[in-house]
Amino acid sequence: MQLELDPSIFIFPNQTHSNNVKIINKSKSYSDTDAIITTSPDFGLGILIADCIPVFLYNINTNHFALVHSGWRGAANKITSITLKKMIEIGNNPRNIKAVVGPSIGKCCFEIGEEVSGLFDSKHLLSKGQSKYYLDIKQSIHEELISIGLNKKYIFIDSNCTSCEENKFFSYRREGKSSGRMMAIMGWENK
Repeated sequence: MQLELDPSIFIFPNQTHSNNVKIINKSKSYSDTDAIITTSPDFGLGILIADCIPVFLYNINTNHFALVHSGWRGAANKITSITLKKMIEIGNNPRNIKAVVGPSIGKCCFEIGEEVSGLFDSKHLLSKGQSKYYLDIKQSIHEELISIGLNKKYIFIDSNCTSCEENKFFSYRREGKSSGRMMAIMGWENK
């Protein structure tokens, strides 16, 4: 399948692992931003990822959509909830929002220390011993989506692990600073 998307319409924010969310209303630079929302089919949204979670949000009635870049900092600071609340403020009923939690590092590989583990509910942690844990960040975000009011049948969680599956994905955890990046994009296909 080939998509007919005009690359000039895509907005890529300057991601900083923040919980800052912006509503796109014109084509410009969006600094210190990790989630973007648009109410117009004139724009496409994009983020770069390499283990962090891309969260795609789409309202089936208003056609508003959002793209969230959520690493552990964003997840701990509830960037997905902040994005959904902004969508609700501009007229989106959460029961009509579909969500895709895209490929990212899985609980099998997402090792964290005690300083990060304290930011998450213990039910999303598996002890590895000696103050080390594995974090199920996808499940944490799934619960966040439910708590805001999304319908479970409208939530899809991708099970791929970017760290394990080196033939498919780049991984910052696996490759370090030299890791490549994957692009998550969302937009309307030109017909």
